[in-house]
Amino acid sequence: MASSDLHDHLTGLSATWLRRQGFPIVATEINAAGCREQADAIGFRSSCSAIIEAKVSRADFMADQRKPERTVGGLGIYRFYLCPEGVIEIGDLPPRWGLLYADGPRVREIVRPKGNIWPGLDYSLQGWTEFQHKPDDKAERRVLFSIARRLAGGQEIQIRKTA
Repeated sequence: MASSDLHDHLTGLSATWLRRQGFPIVATEINAAGCREQADAIGFRSSCSAIIEAKVSRADFMADQRKPERTVGGLGIYRFYLCPEGVIEIGDLPPRWGLLYADGPRVREIVRPKGNIWPGLDYSLQGWTEFQHKPDDKAERRVLFSIARRLAGGQEIQIRKTA
């Protein structure tokens, strides 16, 4: 999709929302070699990943439904749409997807798991498993590598022990 001011705004809100949910690694519109999907925002925690697809129009949402990674594989254990109110209704959501509405500078949570636990696939928790997807592990590794490569800037990353 061609970028627009509204789409850019939604993407920024997506990244902020993911960080507030405790995802310390967040990237927007990142391309990774060998990965067809480009999430508007993706976040990683030690236990899981989440993506947010920003939709500015109903036509944009309908086109998104035809992507192959929406039915098999794809990025994100947890998946959300973020849009202005009325673009996507609860009944429009594909199975296991959450819905967020942009309300100026805020994000309103319409459909999402309760709490801030964010368990991985290996941990079954009522209210959360209903939102989980089996992501494409290779695609997620490629995205993480792309993020790490950009963060390193071609430099060696040194990890130092702390006392």
